[in-house]
Amino acid sequence: MIFGLERASRLSDPERREATARAISQMFAFHYEHNGFYRGLCEEAGVDPRTVRAGAGLAAIPLLPVRLFKQSGAHLLLSRPLGEVELEIRSTGTSGVPSVARRDSQTTTAVALALMAQFREFFSISGGAGLFLCPSPAENPEMGLAKVLNLFCGLLDRSHYALRGYSFRADEAVQFLSDEQGSSLRHVFGAPFLVNRLLDHLIESGSELRLDQDSLVVTLGGWKRYAGGTIDERRFRTKVSRCLGIPQANIRDMYGLIESDMLAIECTHHNKHVPPWCHLSVRDLADPSKEVPDEVRGVIAVLSGLNTSYPAFVLTEDVGTRREGECGCGRRGQMVTFSRRLEGAEAGCCALNVERQVDALAARAGEVAVEPGPRAARAR
Repeated sequence: MIFGLERASRLSDPERREATARAISQMFAFHYEHNGFYRGLCEEAGVDPRTVRAGAGLAAIPLLPVRLFKQSGAHLLLSRPLGEVELEIRSTGTSGVPSVARRDSQTTTAVALALMAQFREFFSISGGAGLFLCPSPAENPEMGLAKVLNLFCGLLDRSHYALRGYSFRADEAVQFLSDEQGSSLRHVFGAPFLVNRLLDHLIESGSELRLDQDSLVVTLGGWKRYAGGTIDERRFRTKVSRCLGIPQANIRDMYGLIESDMLAIECTHHNKHVPPWCHLSVRDLADPSKEVPDEVRGVIAVLSGLNTSYPAFVLTEDVGTRREGECGCGRRGQMVTFSRRLEGAEAGCCALNVERQVDALAARAGEVAVEPGPRAARAR
């Protein structure tokens, strides 16, 4: 699936379902055998590998609530010895308690290859210059947002991080993009709120900055604001297109969570595609043991066929919908739409914590934090 992603993304629905179910059911059998804690959950639910293969299907696989990754005993989720853990990825929300996802060597390799395959499939990047509006892995080596976006650096000729020590250097970001004009294709990667701040800076300062027609603006990290409210995605795309002069088809968002191996990337039609090594299940808001049909809103669950470190069959605290079929871009498969966080769930993701840190630093420095002026409001 990874090395033939273009073909896998265009399989018929029955072929893709069979391939995905086979990969995930095999991974379920692995964790059932090697993970005593998870096997206990399965026995309580009356589910084993034979049950899944006999027709109960992926919906019968017991899910791990995402909050378990925040608990002190999260090492119990591992199907590998703790000594085989190669990588720890963390995400900290508004509570300050980190969610920790541990990956062994096999899983780290598989996920890294899978992400690079997706980047090539959806963006076709093989050079150019990248402006990164997010923390760098040098400053935040365990932050999921930084790790994922940094993988783009391997596809670029030059890159520059305009957020250092949680200080956003807007003039420096504009200068980097201006200096690269005419010499290479320029792309912007980052959390939506920081891209929005760059646009507000351009508007407030009256600066003129036009990227290339093939330039990309790629966002990751969610649309909810730390101080409350959200950034409207459609208005955001309109604003980016007006300020940077690129078509809206080149403004793409990605959805994922560190506990899962899924990164759903938007195509030119702004549909977020679930990769074929993952299965998206949407559960009833009142009873997460029950699946709801396509296009019906519920709690998002993600099952992965890549992860040997722990059972990556995760019940999130995100609410959304899924649908299946052919997209206008030519790809087939599952597509996900994120709506909101579950009622009572912590507002948590890397981007929210970064925004909190940036605002706190700006406040200590006596700066006016973020609120755009009248010209910025008109651009929206």
